[in-house]
Amino acid sequence: MPYKLKNAVYSVRCRYPRCTFNSQFEIEQNIMGMTEQDVEIEAKRIARDMALTKHDAIHATRHTLRSPDIRKVSGSYELVGPVPRRGSGTTYGVAKQKDVYYKEYQRGEVILKKGDDATSVCEVVRGSAYPERNRSHRYRVGDSFGAAALLARHQRTCDVIAGSDGTKVAFYNLIELSKTNPKKAREMFSAVMEDTFKVIQNLEKSIDRTKKEIEREVVRG
Repeated sequence: MPYKLKNAVYSVRCRYPRCTFNSQFEIEQNIMGMTEQDVEIEAKRIARDMALTKHDAIHATRHTLRSPDIRKVSGSYELVGPVPRRGSGTTYGVAKQKDVYYKEYQRGEVILKKGDDATSVCEVVRGSAYPERNRSHRYRVGDSFGAAALLARHQRTCDVIAGSDGTKVAFYNLIELSKTNPKKAREMFSAVMEDTFKVIQNLEKSIDRTKKEIEREVVRG
């Protein structure tokens, strides 16, 4: 059964010594293949061609795009076509994507609201976001957040706000994603846990600074 690539963003970096070219490209073409690998190969080819045009417009007089490093920042594979009905040779409907959905936000809009049920882990596809309780902590493209969704029947612990207009966020259902793309599910889990540790470390530093300020005030008093 064929696959197609949906809502994909690829980063392309030039390997030429000291070249600073490192850009991201959204793949809007309808790419299909019999396997995920087939789709991935074609998507990387398109991303490379897009990068070549942009790179040459900037660096053509010095060098061409050299052995580019091409990586998928976001996106998912979706089965295409009729799905066999269990226990029969007939088919019904079309495969529906249950592992992820996407939504766009304008600057200042709430992406996750404190107290809401946590049912998905999020990844920034375009733009940026930040937790209301720690505005200096920014989620950039490829960053993940929403650790509360890793706990059963848990609620969001804070508001997360869009940091720029046109911010695009992917909402992943890790249970469904683990069935369709186990590798991506593991990556999302690891990324969210890493971000959680960073947030905790930042909070600990903030608490430590506050304690020291209080101690200085006590001494002065």
